[in-house]
Amino acid sequence: MRLYPASERSEQRVDGMLGRFSFPFAGNFDLARYAHGALLVHNDDIIDPGGGVDPHRHSEMEIVTWVVEGEVRHSDTAGHTAHLTAGMMQRMSAGTGILHSELNPSDSDPARVVQMWVPPDTPRLRPAYAQRHLSDALDEAAQEGRAVTALSGREGEEPGLGIANHWVALDIARVLPGREVSFAAAPHTHLYVTRGALEVRADDVDTSIEAGEGDAVRGSWTGALTARSASDDVTEVLVWRMHANF
Repeated sequence: MRLYPASERSEQRVDGMLGRFSFPFAGNFDLARYAHGALLVHNDDIIDPGGGVDPHRHSEMEIVTWVVEGEVRHSDTAGHTAHLTAGMMQRMSAGTGILHSELNPSDSDPARVVQMWVPPDTPRLRPAYAQRHLSDALDEAAQEGRAVTALSGREGEEPGLGIANHWVALDIARVLPGREVSFAAAPHTHLYVTRGALEVRADDVDTSIEAGEGDAVRGSWTGALTARSASDDVTEVLVWRMHANF
């Protein structure tokens, strides 16, 4: 279990957007070389008012976006348009190829999104799109001290959204002050704090780690993961559970 501090992320500002990268991203990288489990990309982006990314192409990738703050307008060449707000998740299956844009429609407020990429486990799928508002479910789960499975391709799970990779799942939790939330065991785990602070420990690891906003905790272990609030405010955390790696 290892901490990857926010201060050590690489950053790039381009086209009215500041990208903060948990894995090497900008430039000519072999994404699989730096992956953890099946997670290839994990970017925390601040989009300026009126900024964003114009139409650009992807293929053979499952692209997941979590809106932390603000709003985002999505459009793509498969005919999907959407207006996303904080607490919404979007999954775009690029499949055989798709062009899309993600823009901040506000003329005054920035938007903050976490964009994550995993490959599909079946090639040459048709492009597809889905979205889900999860804030109400997350707030209800917070009162009960549990996480919400926001996205999963795992058999037997009932996620908010599906994904074309049966090796992965993404849990989200809002952890109240003084409370803790547990996450199921997985061979490869990536935990990311979008706001607040947590003390993180795994059943089969002797040490614990404190992680704050923008910090990631990665590892491979067999025990369940527990995240306990270390903040006076609500903490939000994204946890990928992965049963395959590159």
